[in-house]
Amino acid sequence: MAAPFLIRLGQETDVGNLSRIMTDAFAATDPVYPLIWGASAPGTHEMVAVKGLLSPLQKEGQVTYVAVDTSSQKVVGFAMWNLPRQKIPVGGKGEGIPDIPGVNIKLLDEKFNGTQKARSRDVDPTTDFSLSLCFVHPEYQRKGVGSLLLQSGIERAEEVRAKIWLTSTPQAMPTYQKNGWEVKEIHTIDLEKYGGKGRYNRAWMLRLPAQTMHEMA
Repeated sequence: MAAPFLIRLGQETDVGNLSRIMTDAFAATDPVYPLIWGASAPGTHEMVAVKGLLSPLQKEGQVTYVAVDTSSQKVVGFAMWNLPRQKIPVGGKGEGIPDIPGVNIKLLDEKFNGTQKARSRDVDPTTDFSLSLCFVHPEYQRKGVGSLLLQSGIERAEEVRAKIWLTSTPQAMPTYQKNGWEVKEIHTIDLEKYGGKGRYNRAWMLRLPAQTMHEMA
C-alpha cells in the first residue's frame, strides 16, 4: 500500500499553489491574519507571498520541499529551509515592507521582525540550518504532513550535526516541540495596539542535533 503523502523538491510550477496554501493556512489558524490582511483586496496575500517569499523556490542556500497527496497528486503543504553557506552575501540595510493597500504594515513588520534580534545573535549562517516557511493546507492538518515536511530538513541537518532555528506562531509550537525543538525566547505582540484583543506570542526555537541532545541528557 502506497504511503498517503510523498515529499519531493518543489518546482517553480508549484509556486501558485504554495501561495494559496499559505493564505488558506494563515486565514484558518492565525489570529493576526484578519488584523493584517482583512482590509486588503482578494489575492493580495498570495501576490505578496509570490513576489516576496516564494520566487524562486530553489536557490543557493535555500531548498524547498513539498508534500503531495498520493491519491490525488495534490500539493498540500511545503517547507522552505535556509542551508549553511560558506560565503555570506553582504547587503545594504533594507527599506522595510512597502505600503500595500489595505494591509496593516506596522503589525506585519512587528510580526516578521520581532525575533530578528535573536536571529542575528544566535544563528551562524555558515553552520546552522533555519526553517523559513512551513505550511500545510487546513484540510490536511493533523494528518502528519507537517512532521513529514519537518523531517525533510531534519535529516539533512542531522547528516552534518547542525542546529536548526525557527520562529513559530502560537498554533504551530506544539508540532515543533513534538519534533525536537525547544523554546529559547518569546516575542509578545500587544494586539490591542492594532485593534485586536489580547497578546500574540511568537516563539524563537532551536533544535539541536540528536547526538548532542543525547549527550546532554
